[in-house]
Amino acid sequence: MLLSKTVILKNGIIKTMKANRIISSLAGLALTLGVWAQTKAVKVESPIVTEKDFVWYVEQKNAWQEATRKSPDDEWAWLNYYHAARYMLWFQPEDTSVRQVIREMSQAIPDSYTYNYCAYSAIVGGHGTGGTDGDRYAEAALAKLPDEMEFFDYDRWVCYLAMKGDVARMAQLAKRYFDSGIYSEAVLRYNYNELAGMDSGGIIFASGDAAIIPKWLIQEGMKKHCDKTVVCVSFLAVKEYREWLSKKLGVALPSWEEGDYGSYNEYEQALLQVIIDKYGSKVYFSSTTPSETMKPWEEHLYNEGLTLKYSKKSYDNMAVKRRNVEERYMLEYLLVSFRPDWTAGQRLSANYAVVLADLLPYYARHDEKRYDWLINRLISGVTNTSLSEERKQEILQLLTRDE
Repeated sequence: MLLSKTVILKNGIIKTMKANRIISSLAGLALTLGVWAQTKAVKVESPIVTEKDFVWYVEQKNAWQEATRKSPDDEWAWLNYYHAARYMLWFQPEDTSVRQVIREMSQAIPDSYTYNYCAYSAIVGGHGTGGTDGDRYAEAALAKLPDEMEFFDYDRWVCYLAMKGDVARMAQLAKRYFDSGIYSEAVLRYNYNELAGMDSGGIIFASGDAAIIPKWLIQEGMKKHCDKTVVCVSFLAVKEYREWLSKKLGVALPSWEEGDYGSYNEYEQALLQVIIDKYGSKVYFSSTTPSETMKPWEEHLYNEGLTLKYSKKSYDNMAVKRRNVEERYMLEYLLVSFRPDWTAGQRLSANYAVVLADLLPYYARHDEKRYDWLINRLISGVTNTSLSEERKQEILQLLTRDE
């Protein structure tokens, strides 16, 4: 789009200019063309870390593709080329750039760590080049792990090992991930608070990287809240994960073939129901879990702050919520941000205002000091983010005090 506009300028406006203006206009145009044509190739981060728009990912895909053509053995260039193409799919799911990247990489660096990492990731993401032997690529990559690992390396392989029920290797890598200091402190603290609000021996259902991985890092890296079981709902489709979970929880989780399920959603619901039937009020859902996952049990879910607890009997969940805020959650970190945090971390910090706002009326009536304490932290959790001003105001409106 930008280049086509440039052609119009070059072939139209400049031709009509007087001689004494042509030189300066051409110079300005050349500079503009140089900026557009030479997009700098920069590291492509996960949207969990920092979000970009579609145009940015397209530009980076092209820039890193050019880098791979200049240096076909450059694994760093290939990795960023792949990630840019991968995140283009968030905006255009029908795009085939990932398949193209994998094909090109298979010719250039077929025996490398990066190729095996990307080939596995593409298969898991459902946009591979036709191959289905993901484990082969995963194990080949794990055999070549780099000494200096990045966010993507840790994230990918901690998840893979957990999904395969390989507890020993997962625990070792999760501790290494935690010790690296790479992971967002804000995301870790939010997840720590989720676990802290649960009863001993609780089971939490959650979905999404920022709701699952940090809990494993806390358990394996800090050796905290190890009595709680983290269930990754999306992993239930994997046989090895179901087998590991069945053994850990002492329940028989049915396979897809064993029942008459109209859809995978029905099957997933049946799996969760087996766990709920056995453990009842020991079961929690993270408040960040998609509502459609929780819908079958919504009449029996009670908000306790950052989590929703399953219970067939009604109880004073607001009293538990106040206990969590006053005694279990660590909220001081919301007051001051000493460094830029991940996109996910900022959103979770702002989420405190969403899930805890309903405590403010109680404190306004019964404990003015606690009201001031809490609202200061909730406001800071929103204002210390880089969310748009419009979005900040939407969330802050939830904190408006009714006089």
